[in-house]
Amino acid sequence: MGMFLAILPAMLDPYPPRPPVKVDLQSIFQELNEKHFDGFLDCPQLSWNARLRTCAGRFTPGRTQLSPGEFGPKIEIAQYLTQLEKAEHLVLDVLGHEMIHYWLWVRRQPYGHTLEFYTKLEQMGVSRYNPVPQRSGRAYIYYCMSCQSQFPSKKYHPSLACASCCQKHSQGKFDIQFLLALKRAPWRGTSANV
Repeated sequence: MGMFLAILPAMLDPYPPRPPVKVDLQSIFQELNEKHFDGFLDCPQLSWNARLRTCAGRFTPGRTQLSPGEFGPKIEIAQYLTQLEKAEHLVLDVLGHEMIHYWLWVRRQPYGHTLEFYTKLEQMGVSRYNPVPQRSGRAYIYYCMSCQSQFPSKKYHPSLACASCCQKHSQGKFDIQFLLALKRAPWRGTSANV
């Protein structure tokens, strides 16, 4: 039994995160700046963001182009990229994309996804979209013991009942006999009682 419990986490997550790769944002910025922008860009504030999931990077303009410190322009890169296969290539791709936004902003051009943005994107050979988005899944799965239906949910609900079973057998009123069982929760994997 003990050996099974040790193997269980590996079975639940077939792609466990790798240890983060050390990626230097400053050096990648300087490399891309020299290669694609002729050294035109001053280095903005560069940082990792652990909360970015669906977008891999974000450019935030400063109050003015010359504003120092925290009010200056900022490029944030999703930290999860450092744990993926080909981490340095992915970071280079995302940082290149965000640098185009920054380059347009510095030149006082519209810095969204404009025609000029797409032209530079194609010249640099970087991606338009995040190649590896991290979609948030349904952390909880509830199960009806009566009709065997499963209900995924992002939130924990302590007392839910199966609506179709309550409709069918209890005139649409809540009935404790159709209470849903928690089949999977994020902190404990698969429940043994279902």
